[in-house]
Amino acid sequence: MKAPHRLEAYDKVTGKACYTADLAHGPVDGPLAHTAVVQSTQATGRIEAIDTAAALALEGVHCVMTHLDAPRLKPVHTLPGGELTRFQPLQDSRLHYNGQPVALVIADTAEQAQRAAACVTIRYAAPEQPPLLVLDEQKAERPQMVGVGEPGTTERGDPDTAFAMAEQTFEQVYETASHHHNALEPGAAIAAWDSHGRLTLYLGTQYSYGDAYGLAQAFDMGLQKDFMEVMKTGSPEEALRDKVRIIVPFVGGAFGGKKGNVHPLLAAMAAKRTGRPVKLALTRRQTFSMMPYRGATRQRVRLGGGKDGRLQVLMQDALIQNSTTSNFIEPVGEMTPKLYASKHLRTQHKTARLDVNAPSWMRAPGVAVSQFAIESAMDEWAYQQGIDPLEARLRNYADQEPQSGHEWSSKSLKDCYQAAAERIGWQSRDPRLGAQQEGRFKVGYGMATSIYHVAQMAACARMRIRADGTAVASSSTHEIGQGSATALSQLAAEALGLPLGSVTLEWGDTRLPYSSLTASSSTTLSLGAALHAAADALRLKLGTLASTDPASPLHMTNPAELKLQESGLVSQTGRQESFVSLLTRHQLDYLEAEAGTADQINPPEVGRAAFGAQFVKVLVDPQLGTLRVERLVGAFGCGRIVNPTLAHSQLLGGMVWGLGQALMEETRLDRHNGRWMNADLSEALIPTQADVPDLDIIMIEEDDRRGHPLGIKGLGEIAVVGVAAAVANAIFHATGQRIRTLPLTLDKRLIL
Repeated sequence: MKAPHRLEAYDKVTGKACYTADLAHGPVDGPLAHTAVVQSTQATGRIEAIDTAAALALEGVHCVMTHLDAPRLKPVHTLPGGELTRFQPLQDSRLHYNGQPVALVIADTAEQAQRAAACVTIRYAAPEQPPLLVLDEQKAERPQMVGVGEPGTTERGDPDTAFAMAEQTFEQVYETASHHHNALEPGAAIAAWDSHGRLTLYLGTQYSYGDAYGLAQAFDMGLQKDFMEVMKTGSPEEALRDKVRIIVPFVGGAFGGKKGNVHPLLAAMAAKRTGRPVKLALTRRQTFSMMPYRGATRQRVRLGGGKDGRLQVLMQDALIQNSTTSNFIEPVGEMTPKLYASKHLRTQHKTARLDVNAPSWMRAPGVAVSQFAIESAMDEWAYQQGIDPLEARLRNYADQEPQSGHEWSSKSLKDCYQAAAERIGWQSRDPRLGAQQEGRFKVGYGMATSIYHVAQMAACARMRIRADGTAVASSSTHEIGQGSATALSQLAAEALGLPLGSVTLEWGDTRLPYSSLTASSSTTLSLGAALHAAADALRLKLGTLASTDPASPLHMTNPAELKLQESGLVSQTGRQESFVSLLTRHQLDYLEAEAGTADQINPPEVGRAAFGAQFVKVLVDPQLGTLRVERLVGAFGCGRIVNPTLAHSQLLGGMVWGLGQALMEETRLDRHNGRWMNADLSEALIPTQADVPDLDIIMIEEDDRRGHPLGIKGLGEIAVVGVAAAVANAIFHATGQRIRTLPLTLDKRLIL
């Protein structure tokens, strides 16, 4: 079943679809108040005094909320990766980072609030010592856990001895810069409390239930269940729906940037303080210091093996930028143990807590920066041994999952290598360094392996068949621009045996069944499994109704043997009855069922991962140092492809991300005061249409039903992985000079 286009496309191109900041009303009746955030201008120290008199004297201003009069909050224990787990705004006078919210103006209009915010004056106490703003391994911590429960150190064999005894060794350090999401939609929230103390928000988020839990905990609403248990089982306590409701309009991009943020809490605090619906919309500049980003990393990679290029040992030591306000540690080494067939391995993490706002999940977290280091090192290893870089990968190909020894649920990486290499003309290139030219340009070819985890998270869905033969599928999932509303509608129609046009998808509301976060490329496989589970539960209900009905053609059949197809129930012998006739005869307007699936992030019986290969051709001007990526070819093992158009779009977007990471994305920190110096889109560069070369995507469909009941793998992030390394490797092939720091900007290329 193929959808001809995105189901929400018409609403988006006609302007009917709204982001949170577009809304001009609150979730309850009453005039909407507007806010403006006042931010600190130094990174550490304390607030000595705040003068709000001039702001309060302005027309339309209701109040200026500070740490002196803001509602008091309780600690929050939700998903790692949001500031709220270590920091809550306006609770005391202490400063944690430059740009920290220190006051919130509430006024009748946004313009009045912004004008008043400029009138608030703050006197700061000098910090006792300068802020810590650079990565310092001597002051770093070695965490036990990274990401969400992954071990901080992973080891197999005896890597130190193996490295010491290896015939050939390699060691090098690679660095990646901090960079921000810069999603199309900045952060925004509209909050209101009703007379019964219930909180409702319109919120652009990728995890409505997670944010609802955080808000309920902060305002001490009496929840009892451990949040991590909720994530594993998909069963939040029922009391949550009666206390906090989050309604999610269309979201203009997320990929780690829209969960666990401070601004929904500020909006809820302001609404509680004023008794009015309150809207808080961040400016683009404010998103740099009030929303998450990817922190800088420094990675030491050591390889050891034989002259034939076969690895015996791989070691990766990652130093990761963190913050005093976050408990998130990017899992840089998460996928490295699954990558190559080295008998000995160790990945280790250290984290440096700086006086900056909190980094968090971002675009293939951990893996995107890890693969720049690992795949650059593999390229250097290949050249050191005099081996073709592709051949070096093939000689270290892991036929089984290296860490567990399990068979892969599916793995088409060799097919990806072959398809992408043929498409770009890998074998016809001149393999010598700096030997191939086109006019005045030196030509370089590079390649890298892509890998990403396959994460099926806990999710629930409700399926309702109506008496007119149409259906409604419901889940609190989110449409962040990736096309999930279309893909999930397809899967719901498939599960119910209905045409796509007969199914409506309800999403974006915590009154609906639980959905986990829209992240880790997990939405289609997680919700797809839940939709099929709910359809199966509904099938049994419908089957029981029919089998016990003497008037039904399916009377006395076994409900468990009936199938949902052709808009009704069908028996093994071919007897059938439509949904319309069954429900009409029983005078039912509808019949529904709800079901879900627990998380299956690391199934014990098989190895699971998504794989791909990135091949790139670059042109380097040796006189000017300018670089043009002329062609990028990506081949990916995709599992089952639900919607080829959407899959292609997701992979295309991922490759563009990879080019941004490789060539331009860097947010620069003032090393004296902790201010992000290029906090706008004129200087924090992201790829535009003019920056994107010829992108060639090859999708290799796989049978992955050993890993997932529907055979689905996620595609949202794998295509970012490996691009930066492939570009760096191509520059080396063109020039013979190696760049080991991202992004690969002109200042680094001028030394070539």
